[in-house]
Amino acid sequence: MSKSTRNILLFVALFSVFSSVSGLIYKFILHADVPMFPIVGGLICGFVLTYLVTSYNKDDDFMPKK
Repeated sequence: MSKSTRNILLFVALFSVFSSVSGLIYKFILHADVPMFPIVGGLICGFVLTYLVTSYNKDDDFMPKK
């Protein structure tokens, strides 16, 4: 995976996590009527995508070089 692709995917994952955390803060501090499904879904999606990108990047170190 190229470095730019990795950076774009990490940006998308971290944006998902940060927006979900801000939605969670908005829900609990301001007592807004925001459903938990998109908040939890965004957190799970962001963390899973971050894990997949970093684990794929670590696998490149063990691949044989041509």
